Amino acid sequence: MSESSQTIAEASTREEQSSAPAADANTMPGLTDYELIKLFRRGDNAAFEALVYRHKQITFNFIYRMVGNQQAADDLFQDVWLKVLRNAHTYRPKAKFTTWTLQIARNTVLDYFKRENLRAHVSLDLPVGNDELSIKSIVPSKGPQPEEVLLSEEMMAEVQHALCRLPVKQQESLELRIYHKMPYSEISGLLDSPEGTVKYWVHEAVKALTAYLEKRGVV
Repeated sequence: MSESSQTIAEASTREEQSSAPAADANTMPGLTDYELIKLFRRGDNAAFEALVYRHKQITFNFIYRMVGNQQAADDLFQDVWLKVLRNAHTYRPKAKFTTWTLQIARNTVLDYFKRENLRAHVSLDLPVGNDELSIKSIVPSKGPQPEEVLLSEEMMAEVQHALCRLPVKQQESLELRIYHKMPYSEISGLLDSPEGTVKYWVHEAVKALTAYLEKRGVV
């Protein structure tokens, strides 16, 4: 294992072997992500480990929900953080570190789909670890936030099937908006698309899912 890979592996597993207070300390809460990046550029590997601690869950969840496979997600997670490590010198705080990292993750997963000749898809209904959250917020209502309406359990399979029929950009926008609760401005940066376009994708995804579920007699 290379030194870079070992650094990532240690950072991603040490938290599970430590007590909660120690993990909190290892995230260096008094420092911003950019300050940790600058420390890492100066040779402080502990700063990079702190970044992994802070962002490993959202990164892994994002990857896992795109690939739907534990082993592939584990491998891609390592690939993503190797790229983050190797490209840390290019990061600038004009974008949030989370957004920058997820952009690397997204590109890595899309490259994986191309290599494996797979169709990109997003699953919002895949539990990760002890995380019980799933897709329960898609079918619109008459209220101002239609994507926040809860779905009953029996709708889950139908919704997941409907999701796979959507264009990838609509799937991704919906996942980031609903599951990760990202503001439209951050989704715009991650997908490298205008904010208005992202809102349109979310709106069209909700509309398409609703039409599909109504046709199926689910709602």
